[in-house]
Amino acid sequence: MFIKANFHKFTAALLSLAIVIVCIMLLIFSKECADGAFSGIEMCINVLIPSLFPFMAVSSFTVKSGISDFLGKPFGKIMKSVFGLSPCFAPILLLSVTGGYPIGAKSCNELYKNGNAGTEECKRASMFMVCAGPGFLVSFIGMSIYNDKKIGIIMLCSQILSVLITGIANRIINRGKNSVTAKVGNNSRLSLTKSLVEAVYDASKGMFSICSFVIAFSAVAGILSTVLDDGFVKTAVLSIFEVCTGVKTASSELPVWAVAFVAGFGGICVHFQIFSVLGNLKINKLIFFCYRIIQGILTALFTYIGMLIFYDTKSVFSVGTVPGSSVYGGTAFSGIALTALMICFLFLLKNYRNN
Repeated sequence: MFIKANFHKFTAALLSLAIVIVCIMLLIFSKECADGAFSGIEMCINVLIPSLFPFMAVSSFTVKSGISDFLGKPFGKIMKSVFGLSPCFAPILLLSVTGGYPIGAKSCNELYKNGNAGTEECKRASMFMVCAGPGFLVSFIGMSIYNDKKIGIIMLCSQILSVLITGIANRIINRGKNSVTAKVGNNSRLSLTKSLVEAVYDASKGMFSICSFVIAFSAVAGILSTVLDDGFVKTAVLSIFEVCTGVKTASSELPVWAVAFVAGFGGICVHFQIFSVLGNLKINKLIFFCYRIIQGILTALFTYIGMLIFYDTKSVFSVGTVPGSSVYGGTAFSGIALTALMICFLFLLKNYRNN
């Protein structure tokens, strides 16, 4: 009891100190903070809202109107045998790999709120239905950063494969818990008109929450970009922190497949967005983080293979648009990635067996 009380006091003191440090940094680096926030606003207006809002509205409408049950029936056996999920998750899986990071989580929460699927089933689905959309991978990374649409397409295909593989692994890890609890023909479905109105309203609320996180994290990223001097450390921190800033920084420091890892991992800002849209659907955040590491490594691996197939060897290890070898293409980085993948998988296996 004494140890627990002291631990809470220490945590509170540490949090208070961190808040004080952040406030001081906001005052000292006010210009950098403002520039970062402005960059986040531009990202929301030019990239996130056009690419995410339509998909969020469609995903919400699909669930509220009961169309998810209708569309899921033809793929019911596939969803159950491959992923251990109800048929209604079939259109959700499609939306998650085409819409963007939080679409899958948002849709899982809609299924949970409408009673189309059980709590545990929605939690399992939300763990792996996380994917950057074509707008981000093809338009932003492929066209804007590399000026090569093919690179973005390779990353998109790689990320879709990583989602499918983590979904299958999720079913294997949770074998014995893959009970399908969907209620086909749920009475909570709304009329088409009311479904459309509520879908647009829910999508608006969701976009406001997502954009708020992006602006806040971009403001802090602006400060971190100024404070951190070492190029590799800056790239690593920004990549973990915020995905948009991370991929831009990583593209000038690391090879293409490493940028694919950043996109597959998503960044803590995206993780918070997903936790936000999940609402009352509480998931284990540490397990979720492990899934993102595994997905990032798989995305990087498939991108590496795709680059070998469609480009020459030199391009695989090139940094940005400048041909040449990169020190990060060696076996040391590959060994670290493989070790992280094994640790995450063993942790997930142990955790689920204990439960």
